[in-house]
Amino acid sequence: MKICAVFLFTTLWLSAAAVHAADQTQTALPDWLVQIQQQKNIRPEAMLQLAKSHEADFGNWSLAQQASWLSELSLIYEALGRHRDQLAAAERGLALVPDQLSKTHIELLYSMGYALEMHREYAQANEYYKKGMALATELKDEKLMIQGQLNLAAMLAEENQDQEALQTLKQAYERAVKLNDKETLASVNAELGLMYTMLMSDEEARKLLEESYRLFDELGWEKSKISVWYNLAMTYHYQSKPELALEIFDKMLKASLQAEDPVQTYYAYLGLATTNRGMKKYDAAVSYMEQADAYLPHLQSTYQLSEHHFEKALIYRALGQTSMAFQEVDLAAEQLGNQRNVSDKFYALHFDRLKARLYADNGDFEKAYNLFDQFFKNYVSLQDDKRDLQVQKLRLSFDAERQQAQNELLQKDNELQALRLLEIEHKRQMQWLWIGLFASTSLILLILLLWQWRRRRQSAAATAQG
Repeated sequence: MKICAVFLFTTLWLSAAAVHAADQTQTALPDWLVQIQQQKNIRPEAMLQLAKSHEADFGNWSLAQQASWLSELSLIYEALGRHRDQLAAAERGLALVPDQLSKTHIELLYSMGYALEMHREYAQANEYYKKGMALATELKDEKLMIQGQLNLAAMLAEENQDQEALQTLKQAYERAVKLNDKETLASVNAELGLMYTMLMSDEEARKLLEESYRLFDELGWEKSKISVWYNLAMTYHYQSKPELALEIFDKMLKASLQAEDPVQTYYAYLGLATTNRGMKKYDAAVSYMEQADAYLPHLQSTYQLSEHHFEKALIYRALGQTSMAFQEVDLAAEQLGNQRNVSDKFYALHFDRLKARLYADNGDFEKAYNLFDQFFKNYVSLQDDKRDLQVQKLRLSFDAERQQAQNELLQKDNELQALRLLEIEHKRQMQWLWIGLFASTSLILLILLLWQWRRRRQSAAATAQG
């Protein structure tokens, strides 16, 4: 579950790496907006201020410039981890260009999808990603097509279709190498490296993540560099290499504090706390979590807020502070709210399991037993729901294949009928050709006969006169 969370966190910074260029069909953009396009990944805070400084003139701009401004604004919010603001900006932008085939429209679709993904609205996010990918393919924009593959791979991984996600990322990698674009290569290396981490291919993951870090460093994209640090550190954490994880988290913390980045500072403290808990250094872990509390208001994802309180609950239980642990796990459940998708429902199971253990710690074994019993029932139910969903997908797949086969047969039948009609028409034409040829020949023979008949009559008349 946490590996999945790390995967989502990666895309937070990396999806902003999609290259935004002015559409060829629209009028030239003002210099300040071009500057935002070029520097939003290098200086997102400064570019946000620059974008906001021109907001008062929004009503005087062309439709294309309005949409472009909103697209850039949504990407900046994405880089800053402000996903509610990102969602609002993307919604406004899509309302302006609902049916337009343009780079701006595609980027707005991707941004909308990512904002929904960060709110764990995976079904909706996937729809926006697919629409964007279809338009990118129609527009034949290679960079946006590769970005679409990264987005779709994230959705496949969320559905536990790891091999399909890996194949999609490998295809994106091959295309990125051919394109030889540094920004695209950096993003693809990061995503593919994280995928290998999830599949426990440590060496491949490390190489790809390090290459991604190098490319982001050359580009000057500090936030993306720090995000790669986070994922590399979490990789070491889950691979039971805590010293290496702590070393990288410490670097991440210093860089985030220097950059005055509250979101990345929060994740640095969270990583330090989680790793210290794994090392059973509980006092250090709770200290880091308390420091992370100061940056909690900067998070706009309910899942991230829920995860924060759940991590604190685990630390308090390890310290024997069960009342504090109960309080934090209740806050985690409250933040998550109603579970609207399978991932949230599976994550919510952790709350019941932890609470059951807390009841057992307090000697209230009856409550612990009842909660564990409910936990297993919910787990089995979710597994059944998941299997039912997979069966439904298979049925839909079979129906789609059957429909495709029927369409192909119908197409072949139509082609056969067309060939038959052509053959009939050809025969008809040949018949008319032979009829015409026979008629022409007959006419020529008739003319020859008439000519000979007239000559004979003339000869006969001449002889009679003689």
